Amino acid sequence: MNPLLFECPTTKGRIAVGLRIDFTSLRTVQPVTIGLVCPLCDEPHEWKLHEGWIQDPPEAEGIAPAPPLAAWSPCRDAEAMAETDALSSA
Repeated sequence: MNPLLFECPTTKGRIAVGLRIDFTSLRTVQPVTIGLVCPLCDEPHEWKLHEGWIQDPPEAEGIAPAPPLAAWSPCRDAEAMAETDALSSA
């Protein structure tokens, strides 16, 4: 889930209101009005939930992709443990 942002009508700056939501939830949520004192201009503002937008997650730069997942088997784990035990007792 990503932060839900609104725009200050005075400064036009972005405001994170402390809510985190995903796209599916934002589409299905009931009409809600959010009110708070703006941290940018110190004035009270109200927004309808649908007026906000979801912040995109930051791009991962220079991070290698996760390795593919291997199929897991309890038998394979038991075999690996048996090999480790055999090596340590030798």
